[in-house]
Amino acid sequence: MGLLNGGISAIFGAALSGLYPDGILHREGVEPQYDLEGNITGYAGGADVPIKVQRDACSYSMRQSDGYSEGDVMLIILAAQLGGVKVTTDMQATDGAGDRWMIRSADLDAASSHWICRGRAA
Repeated sequence: MGLLNGGISAIFGAALSGLYPDGILHREGVEPQYDLEGNITGYAGGADVPIKVQRDACSYSMRQSDGYSEGDVMLIILAAQLGGVKVTTDMQATDGAGDRWMIRSADLDAASSHWICRGRAA
């Protein structure tokens, strides 16, 4: 495994996983569920994924971005523990303190070692 195709992610994951608190990434269901009349009543297929996550204050660029709201936070999620799952704005995350956040933006860092997300209280 080369450094650019996941090696750095594994190194960061091994080095930082003990420092980052445990959390949960909540994936919403994607399979529509129908009632007898054909109306969508909900979605299934979602799953919770254990993560390592660090909560911090939003960066300057996050505060300047469209949609920023006072009270938003930065969530740093280690990518190595995700098993290839991509973090999207359709997800929510629970941090180590038990606070649940809607993902408002998600960017994978250049080394693919962690996701930098903006979260809003759910």
